[in-house]
Amino acid sequence: MSREQTVAEAGDRAIGFWVKLTSGEATDADHAACAAWRAADPAHEHAWARLQQGLSQSVGRLESVMKNEHHALRRTLVRPARRRVLLNAAALAGAAAAGGWVANRISPLGNLTADLGTATGERRTYTLPDGSLLTLDARSRVDLDFTADARSVRLLEGALVVQPRTGLTAMFAVHTAHGQVRSAGAGCMVRLEEEASLAVALQSSVEVLPRDASPLTLAMGQGARFGAAWADRPQAMEDAASWREGWLKVRDQPLGEIAAALASYRTGVLRVSPQAARLAVSGLYPLDDTDRALSALEHTLPITVSRYTRWLTLIDVRPA
Repeated sequence: MSREQTVAEAGDRAIGFWVKLTSGEATDADHAACAAWRAADPAHEHAWARLQQGLSQSVGRLESVMKNEHHALRRTLVRPARRRVLLNAAALAGAAAAGGWVANRISPLGNLTADLGTATGERRTYTLPDGSLLTLDARSRVDLDFTADARSVRLLEGALVVQPRTGLTAMFAVHTAHGQVRSAGAGCMVRLEEEASLAVALQSSVEVLPRDASPLTLAMGQGARFGAAWADRPQAMEDAASWREGWLKVRDQPLGEIAAALASYRTGVLRVSPQAARLAVSGLYPLDDTDRALSALEHTLPITVSRYTRWLTLIDVRPA
């Protein structure tokens, strides 16, 4: 296992312990397990300390946002019709009651243990130690690894576009759970999905190296999904990075994928029924105004969009 993977796993485990210990349901055994885990490895204690530091830096911003959201949520919960709908969404109701769900939807908890990360609805560009430019999509996070002999980032969640600085000896690498994407200087986009990674060459060509499969080369405008032991054939995907300008440009993509992209720009839950998720979508949709995007989808597709405050939106096929 690489050092980056070890650090990422320690960060995720630290978050898991923190969520459990602050849930109000933690037992003495839970506290003992956390203490034992922290003592077992200096990397574990470092991850825990880093999480606590991140929490202390974030608490002021979260408190100001959550104070306003608490009153809106309470007004919703005291209305019987709305309360029944929200109580049926057990995962949402349970997590929101503890407060952790609200905080995570505003700013992902995973950002607290990552080197760089973005909040819900936020896109941000960074200058990396080697002078390369990195743009993160909403709800994305990365760890950095820059040494005299290597320059790379590990994508832990979401999507990125990188414009590597040219003229350097070391290749620029983007690592994911499924392999890596390498470039000598060509810009590329990489997205981490649930079961695969997506790579798109925005300039010149980039190399895709699945962890346990043969590498492939993408020409400018081409993209391919890949897993640890496989890779799809390259196809035209020049619009896959349109999110950089705040737009979602799609052609014959499943509505489920569109909803997943919009969900990163909404603080509430966006759910799509299996039947609606299969509908093909083409068009241009604003990421910075997801309500307008959803209204446009509702007017062009046989679907209904039901909003239960900002915290829950359901998409389903329109009744015949």
